[in-house]
Amino acid sequence: MNKMNRRLKFLGMGVGTVLFFSSASTAVAEVDPPLPKGPHRAVVEETCTPCHSAAIILQNRMNRKRWDETITWMQKEQGLENLSSKTRNQILDYLEAVRGMASPAGKPSPETHRMYEYDYPPNPL
Repeated sequence: MNKMNRRLKFLGMGVGTVLFFSSASTAVAEVDPPLPKGPHRAVVEETCTPCHSAAIILQNRMNRKRWDETITWMQKEQGLENLSSKTRNQILDYLEAVRGMASPAGKPSPETHRMYEYDYPPNPL
């Protein structure tokens, strides 16, 4: 095999590798966890998720006042449109119910929020 053919073969392998990994990372980036069921979930999906993923919502837990302050910050700094008081309250109702400090998800129990998927009995030895 001459030098030119080896270079082209090497270049082809490199391009193929780059394309494989870039498509794999794109597939992973497109996965977005669904928002939990709750009052006014559709309003939150329509208003919030066009700008950021549901994962941003799910990684936060705040009381109603802090969620309200966050919405105000998004309006001032991130270009979120002005919301009617009805829409704003529906969003806050949802966030308080599923991602609030008093929500069931805010109080993990050992039975439902284990560190590992399986519990193994202790080694008897």
